[in-house]
Amino acid sequence: MTSNAAPEKAQYYPIIIIGAGQAGLSAAGTLRRRGLVAGRDFVVLDSNAGPGGAWRHRWQALTLGRAHGIHDLPGFPLENPDTWRPASEVVTEYYGAYEQHLDLQVIRPAKVKTVTTYQNQTYYLTTQAGEFTTASIINATGTWESPYVPYYPGLEHFTGKQWHTKTFRDAQDFDFIGQRVLVVGSGASATQFLIMLELVTPHAIWVSRTFPRWNPERFGPTWGRQVEQRVTAQVTAGYAPRSVVSNTGLALDQDNLHHINAGTLVFRGFIDSFKQHEVVLNGPGPNGSTVISQGAAVDELLHKKHSTVADMYRNTETLPGYGTDISDQWVTPIDSIPWATGFRHSLNHLAPLGLRSEHGGIKVAKDGVSVLEGPGIFLVGYGASASTIGATRAGRRAAVAAIRYTQ
Repeated sequence: MTSNAAPEKAQYYPIIIIGAGQAGLSAAGTLRRRGLVAGRDFVVLDSNAGPGGAWRHRWQALTLGRAHGIHDLPGFPLENPDTWRPASEVVTEYYGAYEQHLDLQVIRPAKVKTVTTYQNQTYYLTTQAGEFTTASIINATGTWESPYVPYYPGLEHFTGKQWHTKTFRDAQDFDFIGQRVLVVGSGASATQFLIMLELVTPHAIWVSRTFPRWNPERFGPTWGRQVEQRVTAQVTAGYAPRSVVSNTGLALDQDNLHHINAGTLVFRGFIDSFKQHEVVLNGPGPNGSTVISQGAAVDELLHKKHSTVADMYRNTETLPGYGTDISDQWVTPIDSIPWATGFRHSLNHLAPLGLRSEHGGIKVAKDGVSVLEGPGIFLVGYGASASTIGATRAGRRAAVAAIRYTQ
């Protein structure tokens, strides 16, 4: 869409980076190393009140050792951080130090509301910090501002507490002691919630829309490149990126295996519907008296260690039996629901440009960052670059491409 408003008061920068997380900072760092000056040749706009990106909002119990991992920003190694400190603190300090080191002069809070075109492919941005125009946009807005909660029949009648990964800050904010908690989700956030809950209640139940995909592979560089190639194929075809866990699976490491063995990370089935104080689950039963397969990788490992299924899941209040039929329904009372159901990419501000394909995603070129229908627009932290290492690489590519486009 072309804006009819004349942006006389708008500030012009040849390149504008939207977002100061891993991807945005990587792009900004590359621009600086190529000789561009922040505040003159480019500017970084960030919606947060301070450094840290989405990491500044993570819950206190998520230590750096339990996070997915933080990749070094270009030319600024994190070195040897305390892995027992909250990731929110470590990353916020790290990103802030990087901004100061490069004198990035990030404008914040500056949430971008809309992006439209204005005369000869100039882009016009309205933000809470004023109006801007630019020839090129590096969009690094990530997903944190777009939490996703799926709908289930009867959910509107459920009267217990509900919250999402985005709004969770600390287990002490919630009275979980002895509660029956339904943890919904198939990703790392769900498993982290379950591990936290094991300290305060024996009644946590893990469900999702899909079976957990436990992955025994080592999450190394070769594996990462293979995942990145698969995701890149999706987004270059214009499909909306899938969730992180659908591409990576859950790490079947010794720590998670310990919690599986203890009965904490045991998947119980699928949600059928909700009642006022209860949830109806599809899973073996009756009344949840058996458990379903936890996936071939987990089943094989655990069967080698235990003579009976009852011993295998000794802390889950189950009876001997190993169910694979998920057609049975059982009902259990529920006090609260943490939705660990992920996020969607925060791209609503780009909607006026009409970039989405018929498949629901934004089609990018083979470089993984250049938007085919938006000349001069580059997406980072999108698709294969959603991880910190992928975001770092994508930020570099986008910065180089933006320089070429604007010269």
